[in-house]
Amino acid sequence: MTDSSSPAALDRSIAAFMRYFFVHINPILHRTEYRGRKFSDYEVIVAMALHVVGQMRPSDLSRGLSIEKGSLTSVLKRLRNLGLIDRRDIPGDERSYRVALTSDGQAFVDHLELQRRRAFATLFAAMPADELAAAADGVDRITNYLKKWEDDHGVGAKTSNRAP
Repeated sequence: MTDSSSPAALDRSIAAFMRYFFVHINPILHRTEYRGRKFSDYEVIVAMALHVVGQMRPSDLSRGLSIEKGSLTSVLKRLRNLGLIDRRDIPGDERSYRVALTSDGQAFVDHLELQRRRAFATLFAAMPADELAAAADGVDRITNYLKKWEDDHGVGAKTSNRAP
């Protein structure tokens, strides 16, 4: 008999879920076409990170998203050239800067959120209401646990880099 209340049981469940995540969920979250252009996973992830956390230094984005600095530099340059982010100098620090979403960048994030809501509504339309509620509760429980774990361990995006 397998203990369904152990970390190993959660590991097995998430491992089994990953195939379906990559095939069905990941494309909803990380692939899009916007204003006639297809966006890479990293472009979407960086825009969403800036939306969630606020303006950030590229080094903090690189570390927080586990994106190599060279790759991130290319992503930031493309997003800046598209007018979705801008560079903001940090007073008193001539070598460092932050990147932030522009109003066009916020419109891009709004597009991503609408795309996600519509695609999830379509994908899960046939799932019974009680199972949808249980699935949402399970994800909420994992989210709450991980937030507490980050708070307890002093990691993650605990504080915002938003400008005052």
